[in-house]
Amino acid sequence: MLTALTDIPCIALTHISNSFSQIAKTALFLFLSRRCFIRREGETVMKRLIEQSRDTLADARDSVCLERARLVTEIYAPYEHLPNPLLRAKAFAHVLENMTLDLRTNPIFAGNMSSKPRAWMLLPEYGFITPTQSGIEDPGLTGFLDGDAVPADLRAFWKTRSMNRHAGIGHLAVNLERLLTQGLEGVLAEIEEHADEPDQEKADFREACAISCRALIRWAQRYAEEAGRLARAERDEMRRLALLRVASACRHVPEKPARNLFEALQSIALVQLAIHIEGHGYSVSIGGLDRILLPYYDAVPDTVDLISAFLLKLHENAMWGSHSTTQCITIGGVDRAGRDGCNPLTQAFLQAYERVRVTDPHVFLRWHENIDRAVKRQAVGMLLNGMSMPMLIADEPTVAGFVRAGIREEDAWNYCVIGCNELGIPGKLRWHSVMGVCGVGLLNQALLEAASNGGLHSLGEVWDALKQRTAAYIENRAGAAHNMRATLLAKGQTPFTSALMDGCIARGRDLHDAMEYDRAFTLELGFTNLVNSLAAIDSVVFRDRAADMAELTAALKADFEGYEPLRVRLSNAPKWGNDDERADTWAAKWCAARGELLARAGERSGLGPILSSHVTRTLHHKHGAGLGASPDGRHAGAPLADSIGAQRGTAFGGPTALLNSVSKLDPPRFWPGGYNLNLALSRTALPGDREAALVQNLVEAFFANGGQELQINCLDARMLRAAKRDPHAHRDLVVRVAGFNALFVRLSDTLQDELIARAERAQ
Repeated sequence: MLTALTDIPCIALTHISNSFSQIAKTALFLFLSRRCFIRREGETVMKRLIEQSRDTLADARDSVCLERARLVTEIYAPYEHLPNPLLRAKAFAHVLENMTLDLRTNPIFAGNMSSKPRAWMLLPEYGFITPTQSGIEDPGLTGFLDGDAVPADLRAFWKTRSMNRHAGIGHLAVNLERLLTQGLEGVLAEIEEHADEPDQEKADFREACAISCRALIRWAQRYAEEAGRLARAERDEMRRLALLRVASACRHVPEKPARNLFEALQSIALVQLAIHIEGHGYSVSIGGLDRILLPYYDAVPDTVDLISAFLLKLHENAMWGSHSTTQCITIGGVDRAGRDGCNPLTQAFLQAYERVRVTDPHVFLRWHENIDRAVKRQAVGMLLNGMSMPMLIADEPTVAGFVRAGIREEDAWNYCVIGCNELGIPGKLRWHSVMGVCGVGLLNQALLEAASNGGLHSLGEVWDALKQRTAAYIENRAGAAHNMRATLLAKGQTPFTSALMDGCIARGRDLHDAMEYDRAFTLELGFTNLVNSLAAIDSVVFRDRAADMAELTAALKADFEGYEPLRVRLSNAPKWGNDDERADTWAAKWCAARGELLARAGERSGLGPILSSHVTRTLHHKHGAGLGASPDGRHAGAPLADSIGAQRGTAFGGPTALLNSVSKLDPPRFWPGGYNLNLALSRTALPGDREAALVQNLVEAFFANGGQELQINCLDARMLRAAKRDPHAHRDLVVRVAGFNALFVRLSDTLQDELIARAERAQ
């Protein structure tokens, strides 16, 4: 039966009268939002709502929602003559005012992007393009937007208007701390301070910011109205109470500062989803939430329930239906004074992830020497139980890399992860990709081009050819970055997101043109294959004299057909990830050369520092499929390495040797944008009670030796094979692939087999 304590507010809310004073109403709603939800026989009723919402998402199939595309088109057609920020703001406001509101899938928090769960929300401004990675990860999504999924009239209208990018901008985190302490009314007040702006372009931009902020306030009010209407008709007491709490919160936030944890989470959820509705794609991250939310924490019993429901709300992100948008939450870490930032909310977030097992948003734990012991044990326990979360990132090398890149130390200590594993500063760092650098692809091009011009005859010539090819590529891509910036400023401004970034309103400029730290980044992949290829050429061709360069290039052109003995020799050459200097030396040499070339290109192009990052996700399959045979013995079309770690099947020295190889790199100097390292451990091979201590010691030793980031998958090959045979029985099995988390049973056969192979190698 219901407790007497919670019966009273429910009755009061149902029969609250118009004569009831506003102060009393507010006090009552605040009381409700700070108390535990209804409890029945010791179990929170909210937990039942959470389970229902999770089941709804799990059972929903991908579809297409045309609402946003239609609504944006309705504005673009008559208003294309407007300056871009005003056009974008009007379109944003029109969508928020007219889109369907979904308070049934997850009634605990307001916020949705599409008319039903897992319905793709389309961004016609960027093009009706299915992300290539979605089909690699889930074959059922291949070509999802092809054919008649998008009506002919929409395709015709946007054919000459879209930017032909498969996604929006993303790779950023806004200043949520300001949102919670000032509300959007604080943003509007700052805009009003510039009311006399004589520069029309700046005035237009600020007006667009104001239109966008007011649109979001109105959107929240729509949810309040809808929640109240649904509550009046709702017979299920727990859903009715949830709806009433949503109505109360949305009348207050995000317009005004949050007053408690529920309102803070509600405000963030609405803003996070609205940023995507405005026009962002992958990797809009949420920053260090345990720190941001701490002022609103008051130890209510349902904190973990609230965070669980909040995670599910973000998991509803319908940018591409079930395809992960790599939203990221960062927790833990140390501040500039060396104080551990872990708090009760750090553990609450980890507990919530264990409960709901969502794949997106994923979570990174900032690790340092003095991290809270309870948090450390909890994180290691989650990894040992096969959660594949949290991912771990070390504070000291990450902060040092930002400081080296010209970022103030006080800002660097506030860093967060802003995507698969890329790094950023909330509200201050605009992360934009200038180029994807595939070193092994550039080496192949250099070798094949040289072969048609007389060939290469020394290791020095091979190295010089690689550097020349890389330099030309980097210079070309750096120049193209300016063209992309011009395109985004002309067609893709995002005044709402910009209003939540530091300095954009004061400067009267969009985030593409006004960020405090405007840094270009590379997205590197194929690093391991390049290192292995250089080590193989060194060993097989120039040390052992088992082949010459002409024979090697002929073998590459033939995909080793007729050259199998040579391929075996190349495959057996020294390999990165085994603590073997014959390979590891090439890694350091490449990093240094690549760093010099990026610095030179950044200076010449006016981009400034270009920061390196290593990102894979499933690009190792995409880029591998388009790449010919490589000197490491890899066949044409085969996947590249799945991270900065060893290539599949070549980590002969085990996890310690792999971590030793990676520790020899210098991340502050060579990877200031972050790298991703996948480490597969066998759950069946870890020795009983000692397993937690062994994993913890492995992590601590790696970070103490200078390692930066670690993604641990404790895999059980037998369980994975069982999940492949019986998906329904393992529907919530979460795995880390490479830069993103996924439900194992939803992955393609190719990726499932890849993970099974990782588990088997780890045994």
